[in-house]
Amino acid sequence: MNKWAIAALVMLCWALAASFMVGYYYYQYNELSSKTKEVMITANLGINYGNKSATRWFNGTKISAGSTLLGLTKLNTSVNYTGSLSGAFVNSINGVSNSNGKYWLWWTHSNYGWVFGQVACDKYVVGTNETLVWYYETYSASPQPPS
Repeated sequence: MNKWAIAALVMLCWALAASFMVGYYYYQYNELSSKTKEVMITANLGINYGNKSATRWFNGTKISAGSTLLGLTKLNTSVNYTGSLSGAFVNSINGVSNSNGKYWLWWTHSNYGWVFGQVACDKYVVGTNETLVWYYETYSASPQPPS
């Protein structure tokens, strides 16, 4: 056999193996997705307008397991956002729009205190009994956690 025939055979085997793996993982994803759609969890969402007013809480909100922070926010508020390849960017919540260097930033509460959101809100999957807060604040090199 010449080297081109061997290379073609190797590529054919690789393509078949990759295709089977994609099919397998697609099947597994759909199977898991169908099982979790019926599972409901609760989460707590706070909205702080950053004007020294108290945080408005939506505690015990029931959502489907696997829901994102954007989905949780849409259940409780009127939210305007822009989608992009990197994720959703929140433009306004309940009519309060980003302006004058203030933006809607999100935080989650962990065992270590408040943790600044590291991904777009439509990429973050909410956990059971998790507490999250949207905070209208000035973005700086180190955003300040909710008080």
